[in-house]
Amino acid sequence: MIRFSLACLAALMVISTGCDSKPTGVSTTGGSASGVSTTGGSTPETAKPTATKRIVLLNNTDSPFWDAARAGIQQAADDLKLAKAGFTASMDSNDGTEQGQIEKLRQYGTQRDIAAVIISPISSSNPAIADELEKLSKKGVIIGCFDSDLNEKNRSIRNFYVGTNNVVGGKVLGTAAKNLRAKGEYVQFVGVDSQQNAIERMDGFTSAMGEGYVQKDRRLDDADRSRARDNVRDVISKYPDLSMLVGIWSYNAPAIVDVVNEKKVRDRFTIVTFDAEQIAIQQMAEGMIDAMVVQNPFGMGYDSVKYAFAKITGDTATAKEMFPSMGQPGGDIRDTGLKVVVPAKDTPLKPEMFKDFGPSVEFVTLPQFQEWLTKYRLTSS
Repeated sequence: MIRFSLACLAALMVISTGCDSKPTGVSTTGGSASGVSTTGGSTPETAKPTATKRIVLLNNTDSPFWDAARAGIQQAADDLKLAKAGFTASMDSNDGTEQGQIEKLRQYGTQRDIAAVIISPISSSNPAIADELEKLSKKGVIIGCFDSDLNEKNRSIRNFYVGTNNVVGGKVLGTAAKNLRAKGEYVQFVGVDSQQNAIERMDGFTSAMGEGYVQKDRRLDDADRSRARDNVRDVISKYPDLSMLVGIWSYNAPAIVDVVNEKKVRDRFTIVTFDAEQIAIQQMAEGMIDAMVVQNPFGMGYDSVKYAFAKITGDTATAKEMFPSMGQPGGDIRDTGLKVVVPAKDTPLKPEMFKDFGPSVEFVTLPQFQEWLTKYRLTSS
């Protein structure tokens, strides 16, 4: 799914507040043979070692959301010169099911070239997913999570998490929503409610709304875009006083807009969403989305590869720089930050409304966000 968990860059990935900042982890120096694998780990001709090792990022389901993460993986492979070191890095796409991830993990367990597995777990609490990750860890494979984490019970299995603070993300989206509409009823739309980022975003959103707002439903679509649109149609018909539509995963935004356009009811609804698929960016430009809270999948891909490679090769300086508080509570989490993206004009939202969230949350207009995407050759985030 597309979970998300936006962001600007400084030297190693700390989010800054300037719109000319880079995606986290981007090097300004050129790279050599990339070491990015699209075929499961084939060895580039420039790689001298005979036994190529693989760093694999396993997503939850295929989506345009992951395109920016793939770009981050590519950039990290270039900057770190993985091929020369005898490594590849690639993203493997799951089919959107828990069983799909379980089977992928079992396959990795039979492959001797797997050096690291970084997963966006489709279920934070599935015992079989946790068991397979633990088996890989016992074989010496570096285990990490990106985009979405394991639940607290299973968190000791992985070495690190790179991605959005999803509770904060939900609160940021809720802050935008309540500053757009003084009161009302809302529904949240998401793929599944077993994934940690979905749980945390929805709970964070609700906690930020406060009195005067009523959550009527949480609709699940199992990452089926047709079903996602059906869910929007159903709640519009079912709840006559509904006034706010909340998209939690990236494809929920275009699903909401498609149905609102179909029914010609834009004036009834405030629309706030997570992430920025290419089509959603265009929809905001057309006045169909009031606010987007955008994650930084580029940084998730880049920093996951960078840290895993540092751990594998014993680069303790880089590992310490990226996770300076490792070993302390919360020290195994690297926050890739968020952007609040608003239309170019006619929005009541202001930067000061989000100042309490600190420098990891950046406020930008849509044209500023588009400039940032163009600068780093991205079409979505």
